[in-house]
Amino acid sequence: MNCRGRPLAVEVYPGNTGDPTTVPDQVEKLRVRFGLLRVVLAGDRGMLTQTQIDWLQAHPELGWISALRSRGIRQLMDKGTLDRSLFDEVDLAEIYSPDFPGERLVACYNPLLAEQRSRWREELLLATEKELQKLARQVARRTKKPMGKKEIARRRCQRNFGLDQEDPLKRSSRFSIFAATWTLLVLEISIT
Repeated sequence: MNCRGRPLAVEVYPGNTGDPTTVPDQVEKLRVRFGLLRVVLAGDRGMLTQTQIDWLQAHPELGWISALRSRGIRQLMDKGTLDRSLFDEVDLAEIYSPDFPGERLVACYNPLLAEQRSRWREELLLATEKELQKLARQVARRTKKPMGKKEIARRRCQRNFGLDQEDPLKRSSRFSIFAATWTLLVLEISIT
């Protein structure tokens, strides 16, 4: 972009071209067309996949700014590198992890988004409880040929609830783990 925020160049790919396949091609075009010695890409999680980041790491003149996917954030939380208590007083925190050598990780917590997603989660769980109760009545009616776990799982209740024989309405902790990462954004920055 120029100083007025206008793009210097635009290239359009066919509609079925995935963003990750365009990265190496576009980096080379930027370097050649504009004579750039250093290029920093800012991309979303879909464009700058781990495969693309591995490719960028092989070229020291290239840098990137992207966001970690939920799995990466969960791994940082599981290892204790990222703790929700970091955000008790501030919404931004810079963290370091040996899993990301030479990179800066900037974590952001959005309390408004947290509240919105908490309401959404509760609505989803209540709707799923309602479906699960309906399913329980169907299972109880089937005495000759009982409904199996696979058939029950097709109802998509298994995603939010455990298939526990003793407590069929038991909420799954898996859903809570995912929910904890939905309000965090961790930027992965290769430039210092």
